Amino acid sequence: MVANPVIDEIYRTRVVQDASGNKYDLSSEVHPEEGNFLYRLISSDESITKTLEVGCAYGLSSLHICEALRNRQDTSHVIVDPDQMSAWHGVGIAQLERAGIDFFDFIPQPSELALPDLLRSQPERFDLVFIDGWHTFDQTMVDLFYANRLVRVGGYIVVDDCHWESVSAAVSYYRNYPAFEQVREPAIVPHSGKERIGKTISTTFPPGLARMVLPASVYSHYYRRMRFPSMVAFKKVAQDTRKWNWFVGF
Repeated sequence: MVANPVIDEIYRTRVVQDASGNKYDLSSEVHPEEGNFLYRLISSDESITKTLEVGCAYGLSSLHICEALRNRQDTSHVIVDPDQMSAWHGVGIAQLERAGIDFFDFIPQPSELALPDLLRSQPERFDLVFIDGWHTFDQTMVDLFYANRLVRVGGYIVVDDCHWESVSAAVSYYRNYPAFEQVREPAIVPHSGKERIGKTISTTFPPGLARMVLPASVYSHYYRRMRFPSMVAFKKVAQDTRKWNWFVGF
């Protein structure tokens, strides 16, 4: 468990506050098990000092990441969130400041604009990229596309909300990349009864057979979505050397 009084207070009260002290009900957050997964992943690898986050919201993922980095040398955390100061009232940034975190940079831009700029100046600079932004399939793929080029060999890409149909489709394609291996320790949010039925389906058929025999709606909504825990981590084990026409079904 993460020893951080700000994290403990937010989960206990389910209330957050902005820099002016205005309070808001906690309505969007990483589950405590997901936060602990992020914390353990970073804590277990001392080479992780430079991290990047797409989507901050109320700041709980940022707090878990930065708490794991807190006592390391030459640390930096970059946050990309175009709605932080509007939809989220600056709460995520305020929580980091409350927790005494001072090694982060905030980029108030959409990821499709911010990530190419980071790539121009800092290719393969990051040790870990956390993706929890706009959850359409195409936006998640854009974030993964740039994360692949921003993270160094030996670094990690972590994706949240992989039980969403759109995100699971992107992750299902991305997990085929030969340069990446899925980290086997999962971050799991408990499933509902209907989701447990989907989990049973997803463990019954291998992926290739499932694409052939299952109706498209069952495959996308149950099979592919239930193949993954709620948060998935990949480790970059080699340079991405795919040929120009590479494709694997997903």
